[in-house]
Amino acid sequence: MNAKSSKITVYGRAARISFVLICAAYIAGCSAAPIPAAETANDAKATIKVEKVAKQSMGEPREQIAEVSASTRTEIVADAGGKLLKLAKRNGELVKAGDVIAEFESKNGKLERESAKARLIADEALLEKTRLEVSSTQVTLTNTIKDLENELKLQIAQGASEADIDKTKRSRQAAVQQLNILNSGKSLASLEANVATSRLALEQAEKAWNGGQIVAPANGVLTDVNADIGMSIQQGSMFGIVQNTDKVKMKAQLTRSAVELVGNKKELTYIDSNGKGKPKKAKVVYLAGIPDASTKLYSLELEADNADGALKPASRVRIQLTTSEEENVVAVPTLSILKEGTDAFVFVLNGNKASKRKIELGRVNGSYQEVLGGVAAGESIIVSGQHALKEGQTVEQ
Repeated sequence: MNAKSSKITVYGRAARISFVLICAAYIAGCSAAPIPAAETANDAKATIKVEKVAKQSMGEPREQIAEVSASTRTEIVADAGGKLLKLAKRNGELVKAGDVIAEFESKNGKLERESAKARLIADEALLEKTRLEVSSTQVTLTNTIKDLENELKLQIAQGASEADIDKTKRSRQAAVQQLNILNSGKSLASLEANVATSRLALEQAEKAWNGGQIVAPANGVLTDVNADIGMSIQQGSMFGIVQNTDKVKMKAQLTRSAVELVGNKKELTYIDSNGKGKPKKAKVVYLAGIPDASTKLYSLELEADNADGALKPASRVRIQLTTSEEENVVAVPTLSILKEGTDAFVFVLNGNKASKRKIELGRVNGSYQEVLGGVAAGESIIVSGQHALKEGQTVEQ
């Protein structure tokens, strides 16, 4: 092949290559033309699943432990001292007013009772003797006054001297004054007071001795008896306590969040701390408005009827701060929730569009989480396919 034909061949190949490149560029330009608006990625229909927002239980009612105490406490004071011989009742037993709790031996108690009895007998005897004397004197003075009045009349009739008449008048006046004093009872007042004092002393001695018995001062449960047989009981010491359990108090210490759960409730439900027995109601009688300075906790006090004696002082109960109804709250499936930093979102279905909604979350129970705000019961949220969605995207179920 000569040089001229070789050049023509090279130029021909170049022309063909240029033509191919031009065609490729044209085709590429045609394929890059704008896609119609109806076929953009944002409007591409996504297949999703939805679920209606509804109320779900977040568990059992929230509880607080409270301690039981008697509504009233009556101290048992040993009015006399002595050696303890017998314990008829023990701590924890129910007693009625007048029941014998213990028996003791007290020589001093016996002596005080006998001494008080002797003093009363002596004072009563002196009072009676004086009364008889006063009565006799009253009769004598009455007769004397009559005699003096008769004598005075006779003196005047016979024209006796003024001196004799005045003397008779003075005698009569003195007798009248003495009789008035006796009739007023003043002469017996001090003796009657002595008898009253002696009678009171005997009553106190009888009460202190009480036949060598210590009795229950009220109905309730006997507690705090620390003495045992053979021990010496000191006069005036506290022997024990009777706690009236016909009504009981329940006391608890609450955090601020627990106080908000109680709110303005007038009564709360409680059950035994061991979970036995039927739920019962207790009246809210006090809820502190400010916390204790040292514990930062709020005092709660309840009152409940306990006629059956089921609740014992110092036992514990579980107070339900919320009800089962209050634990049914608006909740969404946890898998439907999208997280962006500290914020949470769900997609809500509006017609055939997905709308992104920020929500406020609460407690979790199983596969559901409480929603405190952002969606309402009855709205439809997307629970499947939501991770690939964008705001306003068209969706289909």
